[in-house]
Amino acid sequence: MKHVLGCIRRADERYHMIEDGDRVCVGVSGGKDSLLLMKGLKLYQRFSYTKFDLCAVTLDLGIEDIDYSEVEAFAEENGIDYSVIRTDIGKVVFEYRDERSPCALCAKLRRGALNTAAKERGCSKVALGHNRDDVLETFFLSLLYEGRINTFAPVTYLSRKDITVIRPLIFLPEREARSIARAQNLPVLPPHCSIAGSTKRDEARELIKHLSTLVPDVEEKMMHAISTPETYGLWDRMRLKKP
Repeated sequence: MKHVLGCIRRADERYHMIEDGDRVCVGVSGGKDSLLLMKGLKLYQRFSYTKFDLCAVTLDLGIEDIDYSEVEAFAEENGIDYSVIRTDIGKVVFEYRDERSPCALCAKLRRGALNTAAKERGCSKVALGHNRDDVLETFFLSLLYEGRINTFAPVTYLSRKDITVIRPLIFLPEREARSIARAQNLPVLPPHCSIAGSTKRDEARELIKHLSTLVPDVEEKMMHAISTPETYGLWDRMRLKKP
């Protein structure tokens, strides 16, 4: 977990993610990244000079019956206030709307529900578990399907909700997240989306894997370009702080 803590500290110090008095709500899908983030932020809370509170929320999409007992036990073991919120998002996306490309709508509904849950719990920040590979995949999705150079920001202030979304794991590579999650024996839930493995994001992931066979350190180079002001510095071109 030392490397996870190092990545969280690097992201926080560079992009001023967490401030004194914040109450941070971790969005927990049950995947390895969100569980690593939950545990990592709890450890960071102990060692950081910044004083903040922490809670965690899982949105049950209503797609199938899922047993969250191990995640609940994990949260209790780490002293984190944890809630499971039942929703009809899965039915809306896959039954009522019958979307051909459901990911965008599903993500939008999940964001709205999570932000609302965070506000109800008195939170000023929502923490999401996107890792370095998610940054690069989103970059390619934006480039190839939107025709623009973009990816999500480390910090995003949502004025309509008056809440800030932070992504403390943006410097953590996927392969390291998998390795650490196994070593920590995290209670990772299996994917429960019917289209998992066949999305545009999966295609972007395969494209990056192919590029890695041509240029072994291509992921490091792309991340350097996105995050470093002396190169393109995409993130430094964004207005990251709350106005």
